Amino acid sequence: MAEPRDPSEITRQIPTIDLATLSSSLESVMASYLEQLESGKLPDQQQYLLTYPQYASELTSFFRNHRWIGQSEPTEADPLVGQQIGPYLIEAEIARGGMGIVYRARQKGLQRPVALKLIGSGVLAGREEKRRFRIEAEAAARLNHPGIIPIHEIGSWEGYEYFSMTLVDGPTLQKRINEGVFDDQESARLVRDVALAVEYAHSEGIVHRDLKPDNILVCHDGRPMVTDFGLAKWHRDGTLMTRTGQVLGTPHYMSPEQACARGDAGVTTDVYSLGAILYALLTGSPPHTGSSPAEVLRSVLQDEPISPRMIRREIPSELEKICLKAIQYEPSSRYASAKAFAEDLDHYLRGEPTSASGSGLIDRVAREIRRDQHQSYFEDWGRTLNFIGIVIFLSHLMMYALRTLGLPAITAYWVPRAIMLCTIFAAIYYARRGSILPRSVAERPVYSIWIAYLLTLAVVNLLALLRDDPPETIFVYASALSGFGFLAMAGHVWGGSALFGIGFLIVALAANHFTSAAPLLLGGMWLISLGSLARHYRTVRTESLG
Repeated sequence: MAEPRDPSEITRQIPTIDLATLSSSLESVMASYLEQLESGKLPDQQQYLLTYPQYASELTSFFRNHRWIGQSEPTEADPLVGQQIGPYLIEAEIARGGMGIVYRARQKGLQRPVALKLIGSGVLAGREEKRRFRIEAEAAARLNHPGIIPIHEIGSWEGYEYFSMTLVDGPTLQKRINEGVFDDQESARLVRDVALAVEYAHSEGIVHRDLKPDNILVCHDGRPMVTDFGLAKWHRDGTLMTRTGQVLGTPHYMSPEQACARGDAGVTTDVYSLGAILYALLTGSPPHTGSSPAEVLRSVLQDEPISPRMIRREIPSELEKICLKAIQYEPSSRYASAKAFAEDLDHYLRGEPTSASGSGLIDRVAREIRRDQHQSYFEDWGRTLNFIGIVIFLSHLMMYALRTLGLPAITAYWVPRAIMLCTIFAAIYYARRGSILPRSVAERPVYSIWIAYLLTLAVVNLLALLRDDPPETIFVYASALSGFGFLAMAGHVWGGSALFGIGFLIVALAANHFTSAAPLLLGGMWLISLGSLARHYRTVRTESLG
């Protein structure tokens, strides 16, 4: 084992150049660094910063740029191995992640093995990186639970931020997934125990927000332990320590509310991640995959996970239901807490009924009706939809009144329709601030559906005129086409639109029987449908603002 080294000895990495005798110009210092890289050595950036403190800011930026453009890849072993960081002698690297590097180390004096985590950027770490690193350490240090790896000490040394924790020699859950080990009972037990540890963290006011198999170590006695609180959210002195509007977490195990960077990542966010971990243990892969992080995020926001039993038929149906309930798209449809999730897994392990037992076709239909994958795009449309609904109803009321007074169909029907269409287009033009064409991926399918509706309805009107059908039959066809439009929209926007589609189909049958009242039936259904849509999006907007 290498002997501890004094910081002054770090210059061993640049033996051919004496930093102290170099010209003090910034250019000369940079040139010496580049010469070391070209000669195949790995210069110690910390030593440069200590020797030339007057250039600390410029050198930090210089070192960062070289790292980012890939010109300073290490050509030797990690220079920190064998070094003394505070009271810890670094022995070997264990793991490396986005937030930091974990080393196996030995604590001086106590001579106990520990896991030592250093901030990944080392002396080049910026303020935000140091802040998040400190949040992780402080969050984990507050917790005392057998299922959470305890923190021993938080400190800094020569510009390095670090904290030490209990060394767990066991593998991560990711290793179990990679090996394709499928033991459904054991998977349920492991996730149950993790959920209980997470529930304890929640009771202490801490939400993990980055639960994944790599962050769960399994001890030699089979006990899972949670680590890596780098994205933890908690309150200190009444202040939220993380910002909203950021996509934080690991895409494969990230909840939809995290994927779209909403600020409501609470306890049910961790419940989702726990369910995703269970899904991976049962099937061998996370619920959402893709060729890139962006593709995974798209899948999280738009795709329904494949049922685990479609991947492995051996998975017990009850366990599948528990898993799927935990990874519901809407937070309100998941388990309300990690404790409730753990209790259901415990009921399953004991062969008792679970709260997920009722999940079936009816539950799936209810979820689809609630689902709104593009709600943020239409949350400002409430007032406009209300206005359009009133215009359509008043227009059809006018048609009914004019026809009742005995006016010919061309006057009673076509004049109000022309006024109605012009008013609707004007309302859309005004609501979109001088634009009619779609501008987003959410709007395009809606436009396609209703443009196709108008074109089809125009052809139906023409056919009715050519066939000399009674003019009232147009309302029957229009009702049926409106039903089709709302049913199609349910698959692209809000699932609740399907209820309006069914309503229009019923109206079509009623209009065929009560011919004279057909305009009132159609106009009334439009008023109800658009009014309900407006209310839905007003509620969405209120929740997003609140």
